[in-house]
Amino acid sequence: MTTQRCRHVTSSSGVDEAGAVCCWRPTWDDADRCLWHTERVVPAEEYERNPPEPGERLDGANLEGTMVSGTSFLAGRSLVAADFTDAVLDGADLSGADLRRARFQDVDAHGASFRNANLHDAVFTFADLRGADFREARLYRAGLTDVRLNLETAFGERSVYEDELERVSDEDFLALSESAQWLYRELQRLYGENALSEQAQTYYLREMDLRRRLAWRGGNYLQAITLAGSRWVMRYGTSPWRVVATSLLLIVVCAGLFPLTGGIREVGTDTAITYEINDPTDTPGPVLVRTFLKSLYFSVITFATLGYGDIQPVGGWARAVASVETLLGSLLMALLVFVLTRSVHY
Repeated sequence: MTTQRCRHVTSSSGVDEAGAVCCWRPTWDDADRCLWHTERVVPAEEYERNPPEPGERLDGANLEGTMVSGTSFLAGRSLVAADFTDAVLDGADLSGADLRRARFQDVDAHGASFRNANLHDAVFTFADLRGADFREARLYRAGLTDVRLNLETAFGERSVYEDELERVSDEDFLALSESAQWLYRELQRLYGENALSEQAQTYYLREMDLRRRLAWRGGNYLQAITLAGSRWVMRYGTSPWRVVATSLLLIVVCAGLFPLTGGIREVGTDTAITYEINDPTDTPGPVLVRTFLKSLYFSVITFATLGYGDIQPVGGWARAVASVETLLGSLLMALLVFVLTRSVHY
């Protein structure tokens, strides 16, 4: 009696190094396809009793509606263009699997492991991914729409593409950097849609750090310096406390510079007192303290652009310091408003 063969052909056009494959497995039960490609729902026990051979490709497998909770027989398998619609995968191990162009619609993948899996161009729609593990997974161009995440869903601190940037040739560098930035933006969107603002902000910071390093490596020094300044002054627009700390540092530094660059003059009704220090080592302590306090007061009103007129800088250098502080003060106050407004988004 001739054994009936499945003969299911999976077209993998456009999938690198995959190629088309024709299934030559025997048909399952009274179906006209093997148990991996039949349109009937196959019990998980059948898969476990008929496990694929090592290296055997399961491309185009039809796992629609199957319940494979807690199983591990799919780990490391080639499942290009597989269909997991309505499948129950909670706790299943799909780590290291080739799941390019796989379809996960209305899937329960709570606690499933996709660690180190290739999910390029895979589609997740209305999928429960709470507690799922995507660390080191390749997710470039994966479509994730209306998916559920929680704090236990793990994508790792860094994307796998960023980890590979240091050891690739210049030919692959651009593609990997674009993939890493795309993934960070996608994770920001996903966590934002699931009201997990802290995680969304984490991946925003990862994206900005990556862009800064890419600017240095690519020789775009102006952009690199701008991003470095944004990082230290306001943590890429996310930390009002850094703006406040930078403002206080500027005020104190300018207060120390005024007495050393010509001094400041307090204009009174009868007399004018100049506070200037030529040699701090020869100046008595009380005089230093009084001079610094007067200079600090002048620095504050200069930073805030209040301009009471009761104290004025003396000499060209002191006026230059006052002008720079006024300009930077206006800029930092505008940045503070920007960061506070932006923090509402997160």
